[in-house]
Amino acid sequence: MNILIDAKEQNYSIIEGEYFPLSFGMMMHETHETWKYNPFDEKNLFCFGRGILPVIGGHRLIFSFRSPLWDGFHFSAMGGAGYTFKDTGVSNVAITGKCSIPSLIVINGEEENLKVDFIPFNDKIESIYEFNEKIIDKFKEKNYRAFLVGPASKTTNMGAIYSHTIKNGKAVEGSEDWAARGGGGSVLFQAHNIVGVVFFGKKRPEKDLRHIVEEHFKKPYTKVVLENTEKYRYSEEKKTGGTFGNNYHITMELTPIFNWRMPFIDKNKRFKLHRKILKHFVKNFDIEAIETKNWTNCGEPCPTVCKKHRNGLHVDYEPYEANGPLLGIFDIYAADKVVNMVDTIGIDAIEFGNLCSWVFELLDNGMLKPEEVGIEKPVFDIESFENDEDILKNSEHNAKQAVAFAKIVAFNENEFGNLCSRGVRRASKVLNEKYPERIKDRKFEDFGVYDSFGKEGQISPTMYWAIGNFMPYLIQGKYLTHYQCGVFLEPEELAKLSVKNTLEEIMLENLGICRFHRKWITPIIDKLLKEVSDIDIFFESKKLLKDISKYDSNIGYPTMESKRVEELIISGANEFENEKWSKEFEKGNFNEYIKRVVKKYEELLEIDWKIK
Repeated sequence: MNILIDAKEQNYSIIEGEYFPLSFGMMMHETHETWKYNPFDEKNLFCFGRGILPVIGGHRLIFSFRSPLWDGFHFSAMGGAGYTFKDTGVSNVAITGKCSIPSLIVINGEEENLKVDFIPFNDKIESIYEFNEKIIDKFKEKNYRAFLVGPASKTTNMGAIYSHTIKNGKAVEGSEDWAARGGGGSVLFQAHNIVGVVFFGKKRPEKDLRHIVEEHFKKPYTKVVLENTEKYRYSEEKKTGGTFGNNYHITMELTPIFNWRMPFIDKNKRFKLHRKILKHFVKNFDIEAIETKNWTNCGEPCPTVCKKHRNGLHVDYEPYEANGPLLGIFDIYAADKVVNMVDTIGIDAIEFGNLCSWVFELLDNGMLKPEEVGIEKPVFDIESFENDEDILKNSEHNAKQAVAFAKIVAFNENEFGNLCSRGVRRASKVLNEKYPERIKDRKFEDFGVYDSFGKEGQISPTMYWAIGNFMPYLIQGKYLTHYQCGVFLEPEELAKLSVKNTLEEIMLENLGICRFHRKWITPIIDKLLKEVSDIDIFFESKKLLKDISKYDSNIGYPTMESKRVEELIISGANEFENEKWSKEFEKGNFNEYIKRVVKKYEELLEIDWKIK
């Protein structure tokens, strides 16, 4: 069953048909022509739906919306929440209209007929965790789950959506999950005046598809899962686990630091600093999270237990990278303070870290003054982090400034915080006009690292120095690209590998499957799907990308405007030892590379996707 909830009229109607969650969201946005409206208009639908494959890793909740950050169609996923949502009997939901006052939606599938209720919630939300405790207190008698927004969803376009596994009336330590990319929380609150959705129902039987897995791999089901998700559980080779523990052993000297200034820092100095990252970041994490086996899952019964936690904090690579080394913070205890504040206010951790690092560099180079921002000048050069004492002291200083800046942005504490609440690109345009005398050879946006779309849209890339992260593709800020760091490919090869990943990633997302399980699920996905649906997922994936392209073309096309992004691509050719393109870039043939990537990309996807 699919439903359309009208928040203004506080009722719902049933939408017939079988849809995967992203296909449903795209269909609804096309039908309602939401490209015509501002992303915060109540006509901008907020959609979500669950995975349909009854397998381990198949119970994610997928959100889709016209993003107030990217400006086009975007989506984000949340682990485990679909496992409870299936008990409602609902597959997909779209929300339109706006409540007159902030409200909770309650989807109740316990009875024969579905009930959708609205509960006014006028309490001031300053902490998403305190908000969650109030929801627990109200619904603790139910076997429920909820997703909620924090104060940043009210004031910024980067609002994240948060959810926590609840057992016996308590939040399970370390099991929180976020659907943060694209600002879906901001759409939910500002377009619809919804602060969260609570859902529960009755247990519904699922098909048992273990035999398909075991027949294909000739191994027991659980063993297949564990062997193919080793990185996320525990790596015997590296003696660590999860994205945080493993990724820093991979990114090495390519780890984003000091607002992506790696191209301007000597490689040997970066190697030396990375040894400090392994010592002050990863080693402490290993001691407190891995050796203690503080591991849990996202809420569905999954043996991978990818959620690593320590001192009450869930630790993943990208939130800690964006609010750690990218900000000149190389001590995990200092980074804890920033990540905890970012999560407390409910803002996309990647987006905020990228925004904050941009501000830090502008303070460091003098284009902004501390009194204009409301924080002190950060310590933002690698020479100040050469010994352990300086690393601890300066990391603590930078963390203090980042925590203060997060509050400034989330609570619009001053004019600059209000300006930054809409992201780097929009803020840059205003700063260029406000301080023309400070612009010499570089504008304010030239220090920002973001992918841009249309006149105002932007999104921060994932935290890897990977050339595919900076290409003007249909969807950025996720893994729908070739995101391997340290390689520089021919443009056509980059496009080919990016399209391969795009098709695989959107297929998994559209099925509500956790990408951590992609290694074992992808080879048998057609066999698994035939047991529950007649839809051809491969055809559906290509169609979905064409539909997104068509939808977004009503709004605009991607652009390449940041000098720092250009520098990361050009210097990448040299750093990653592609002599041919290093020479081509010296000749000024940067645009040729980009155009060839885009040409092959749109050819392979069979879409009309131009760069402006």
